[in-house]
Formats: sequence, C-alpha cells, structure tokens
Amino acid sequence: MSNVIWYMGLAAICVGIAAYTIYMKKDTIKVSTFIVFYLFSASITWIGEFVALGLFDSYAYKTGLFQSPWAQNLIGHLFLNTSMFPAAAIVTVGYSLRFLGHAIIALLFVFSEYIFTMLGLYEHHWWRYYMSVINIAVFLVIAKKWFYKMNRERRGATRAIVFYFVAFLLVHLATPILLLTGKQHYQLGIVNNLFVDYYLSSTIIAFIYHLILCAVFAYFVCILKKWYWKAAPFLISLTVLTIFERMNILVIHDGWKLIYYLLIQQISIAAFILLEKYTLRPN
Repeated sequence: MSNVIWYMGLAAICVGIAAYTIYMKKDTIKVSTFIVFYLFSASITWIGEFVALGLFDSYAYKTGLFQSPWAQNLIGHLFLNTSMFPAAAIVTVGYSLRFLGHAIIALLFVFSEYIFTMLGLYEHHWWRYYMSVINIAVFLVIAKKWFYKMNRERRGATRAIVFYFVAFLLVHLATPILLLTGKQHYQLGIVNNLFVDYYLSSTIIAFIYHLILCAVFAYFVCILKKWYWKAAPFLISLTVLTIFERMNILVIHDGWKLIYYLLIQQISIAAFILLEKYTLRPN
C-alpha cells in the first residue's frame, strides 16, 4: 500500500497546482475553457501512454497493489497521466510559459521520475531519461499552440477534435476502474492470444473500441447540428454494449450487472454533450 501513496501524493500535488492556476487566471481565461483543455490534455496523454506503455512496454509503474505488473501499470497510469501532464499544460497556458518555463517543468518531471526510480516505485525497460525530456518538451509546445488555436477558432474541425478527445476520456474512464475492481473485462480471441495478460488485453480492446466509438459520437454531436442527432450516441452505446455482452466480448462478473455499466456510460455521454453545448462556445 505504501507505494501507491507516493502516486496519490504526486497526483494530488499536480491537481492542486492546476486548480490554483485555474483560480488565479479565471479572470483571463474562463474556468470552463480550462476544464475542457485539462480533459483534452489528459486524453492526449492517455493515448500516448497506450502506445508507449501498453503496446511497447517501455517502462513500468510499481504501485504494489496487484500481483499483475499490468494491473500495477494501469493504476500508475490512472494517477499520473490524469494529473501530471494536464497540470503542466494548464500551468503552461495559464502563465504563458516559454522556453525557460518549459525547461523547468521538464526538469521537474525527470526529477520526479528519478526519485521514483531510486525508491523502486518505477523502472525503465528501454525508456531513458532524455526521452522523458523530449516527450514533455514536445507535449508542452504542442499543447500551448493547440490551446491558442482551440480558444481562437472554437468551431469546425478544431472544435470537433477537441471534444472528440474530451469524449474519449469521459467515456473510457470507468472502464479501467471497473477492470481493476473486478467488475468486468473485455475479451477477444485474437487480442488475448497476442497479449496474454488479462489486464493488458482487456485494456487494449476497450481502448481501441472507445477510440472508434468516440469518433462516431463527435460526428453526431459536433458536426451534425440538429438537436435530435444528440440521441444517437446514447442509442449506439446501449446497442453495442448489449451486443458485446451477448457475444461474450464484454464479460460481467462478481455481482456486477450490465445495466450498471450502461447507466455509467449514459451519464458519461450526457456529460460530454453538456460540455460540448455549454463550453468553448464560438464568439
């Protein structure tokens, strides 16, 4: 349990810094715009982590709560990638940081990585510290440019892309939590054969499924303007998950019920639609 406390503490510090920045800069940038950008940044980070960690096993989180290394990775990912990178993005745009600010953030990231490595909370496989520096530097530059673009244009493809990533984070978030708590998992023969670990294979299936699903959601919600198209994501999610459960792709267990997951997904979709409707409105 002691290992995960370090992760929780670091995540809490990062979220606190982001919240403080949002509060201090609320007269300059709308709080709702900050929130959308935070969710967008976290979603981008999740996708990067899916590639670097999930597909290429570049490093490992040692959270200590599960025997499976991939369950530990999943917990570490949830804490750090939903806090550190988006918080850094918020600070960067909130204070309009330039090269020196980017360099300081990159050094803080690498210092945290080094401390976690020394304490046995984290380990490199083929990943190296200089890669972390490049990773955070590129992320901050792109995040800053994209923030100004999304805040300036607020319509069309730019807006749809932003809310696609927001939708992905909201829709996918419950899935790893339910997997870790033993309520449900995804399975598919070809994926399970390629990725033997229960947690990894389930995450890969759900991740790819949600990437595709949220593209459809963004089309109906952000591109099609008629109000009645907003019902499509609810119906699609309900239909697909029911089919998945019947085909044994989605496996429910430990007293959990499909209706509970359906309800969570419907709430997530509703949150996405409300954010799209009331935030980042065109000027």
